[in-house]
Amino acid sequence: MKFQTTALTFLALASMLSSVGQNPLFEQGKCTILSEDNKPTVFLDTIFKGRSSLKLDSKEQSIALSSPLNVKNFRVEMDIAGAVMSGLGFRVADENNYHFLYFRPGYGGTREAIQYIPIYNGALSWVFYNYPTYETTADIQSLEWFHATLEVRGDNLKVFVNNSKTPQMDITLLDTPVTGGNFLLRSMFGPSYFANVTYEPLPEMENGKTGVRDPSFLREWQVSQEFPRDTTATYFDRLVQKTSSSKTWKKIYDPNDDYINFSKYFELPQGVVVAKTNVPSRTDAKKTLHFDFVGKVRILLNGEEVFNYGKIRFERVFDGSFRVQLDLKKGANELMVVSEGDAAFFGKGFKTMGRLQHTNWGFIARLGD
Repeated sequence: MKFQTTALTFLALASMLSSVGQNPLFEQGKCTILSEDNKPTVFLDTIFKGRSSLKLDSKEQSIALSSPLNVKNFRVEMDIAGAVMSGLGFRVADENNYHFLYFRPGYGGTREAIQYIPIYNGALSWVFYNYPTYETTADIQSLEWFHATLEVRGDNLKVFVNNSKTPQMDITLLDTPVTGGNFLLRSMFGPSYFANVTYEPLPEMENGKTGVRDPSFLREWQVSQEFPRDTTATYFDRLVQKTSSSKTWKKIYDPNDDYINFSKYFELPQGVVVAKTNVPSRTDAKKTLHFDFVGKVRILLNGEEVFNYGKIRFERVFDGSFRVQLDLKKGANELMVVSEGDAAFFGKGFKTMGRLQHTNWGFIARLGD
């Protein structure tokens, strides 16, 4: 009898220990559901292909926010069946600022099946953070269940699909102002179903960022205030003149991001900004500016135009898609960029969480011979 009691106690303890840290997420009554207009709405508890799940239809039910948490390092397990775009936000400050890992089931088997992006002020900057680093492949299909595991420790993210022993994605997270926070689920452009969502806290990773970024990328800039968009032909010229004597420039610098993502610096990204940086040279010299951008852009060196793109460019942004020669003079050289994002592509802006705004806004630039 004593052995039986001991055995039962051991089994009960083992069962309890196996469930330690496995915390359910997004239970009915313990999360907030928001519409695409950022309005509280009802929880859709439904059965989809045999599984009890939370349905987000991407319109009336767009985002599910977990109950208040402050989680930095974790493992999340979940089942997903999505039509177009289904994902998990983590280290969530609010519905407009978080890290976002999402799946495109319709692109299963392609390099666009999984994507990670930081969400700054509501901007879904997918054209910047793309393959080969921030997008990758996975064997998933539209509206078919698959299992996803996300592990975050410090600045490292690993993503495993269908219990793979090798991660489909293993990357260094980009910097955001938030080091811990809530979770959220999000669906866009079609319905998504989420089931069996749990999280488990993990210990901190011992080593942080160790990689050395390419020093040829231009990451230190000063930016003007945000100006409204205007279709007048000479508008960018007037902004250059208007900011020439301004004393309100704001310094920006992110050593871990090669992209200059203006959405990070404006609470409501929707306008035009002027950015400038100094390019020092020991002698008169010729350098090549390798760059790419989204939206409209004008580039000047020492007040002289070297590039002007007045149409709306809206596609993935890569290092070196464009090149121009810079005739540098000995000493300081002012490189200036006037930039408008993708809002005009959508008319008045892309609608995200109840407001019209840029969702991609900025450029990438480096100097070479």
